[in-house]
Amino acid sequence: MRLKLIACKVFFRELCRELSVSPHVFDVEFLDLGEHARPAELRQKLQERIDQIAAGPEKYDAVLLGYGLCGRATDTLTAKREKLILMRSHDCCTVLLGSREEYLKHFGEMPSTPFSSNGFVDHGSYIFDGDEVISGYDDSYAKLVETYGEEDAKYIYDAMHPKLDGKLQPVYFIRMPGIPDSGAEKKCMEKAAEEEREFRTLEGSFRMLHKFIAGEWDDGDFLTVPAGRSVHLVGDQKEVIRLD
Repeated sequence: MRLKLIACKVFFRELCRELSVSPHVFDVEFLDLGEHARPAELRQKLQERIDQIAAGPEKYDAVLLGYGLCGRATDTLTAKREKLILMRSHDCCTVLLGSREEYLKHFGEMPSTPFSSNGFVDHGSYIFDGDEVISGYDDSYAKLVETYGEEDAKYIYDAMHPKLDGKLQPVYFIRMPGIPDSGAEKKCMEKAAEEEREFRTLEGSFRMLHKFIAGEWDDGDFLTVPAGRSVHLVGDQKEVIRLD
């Protein structure tokens, strides 16, 4: 098959590894990490790329979108000439862990628990997912006070640093097998210590990413969107997304 892949840089190393052994022919675009902080803009950008591909001379068997639901960024996306393939996940945590079941095992009770990986640190200006990712943004309490005033700053900071039983949630670093550590884990550990959080590690899995690139698009892990149909948000942990 000849396939088009548009993906977030958070998966850069992982997808490059899978692409190197795929039997299929790919044209690939990586978009900057942090686009999901502005889901409406990301949705518009993705739809524009889908439209441009459909209007172009190069025809593909499918367009693969290397994103989860990502703050509803993929909700309402419409397939044009080529069908779309999307992973059934709310965000990249599920993808890096390999399944929704594994995600629920670790994060089901506290979905807002911060996590990170090599990709987050290598390609972003922040450490933990859930922190502000807009380039140049400083989420320190002092900066928030300077920008919003004392009262609003406290509210914003507390919302960005949720607590469990009066303590900041632990943070997780997802180690992907076979991916060398770029120093990201150490940075995350130091950040956790600085914020007086417990630091934990999880072993990631290539299960979903391998199937994604290999063309093994079963309905359990993926949504196939035929030409003329759109993605519809479900919002649960079973389907996540479905056809309109």
